[in-house]
Amino acid sequence: MPFVFRLEKVLTLRREAVDEARKNVGVAQKNLERVIQKLTESRQELRERNEDLIKNNYEMAQNHLRIIKLLNEEIQKLEEERKYREQELEKAKQALLDAQKELEALEKFKEKQLEEYQIEMNRIEQIQTDEKATLKFTTQMLKDAESEFNSPEN
Repeated sequence: MPFVFRLEKVLTLRREAVDEARKNVGVAQKNLERVIQKLTESRQELRERNEDLIKNNYEMAQNHLRIIKLLNEEIQKLEEERKYREQELEKAKQALLDAQKELEALEKFKEKQLEEYQIEMNRIEQIQTDEKATLKFTTQMLKDAESEFNSPEN
């Protein structure tokens, strides 16, 4: 009886997968080579254009350099303005913090004043209540004394 490998179909599928992967590697290699070729051509074209600009179009190169100089100056001015604006922002933040601290201190002072006012009002109210109670007691005592004095028993 000849040898029969029970997983022969799986083995065949694996071989086909390896072949497919080899084809994919070949395609990827060709794509990479195509990109490298285009990159080389683009670099060569850039080099040639720069050389042409330098050789044949001196005035264009001067304009190009002038524009670069203006852009650099603008960038420098913007950097200085950025630094100024950052300082301005920091000052504004500090002013905000100071204002918040002052507000908080004033609010705490107000709360303390309100607390002292409420204590004083409670004290005054207590005095008034005590006076009313004393007056009521005194009035009652006078009425009782008067009643005793005017009573027929005396």
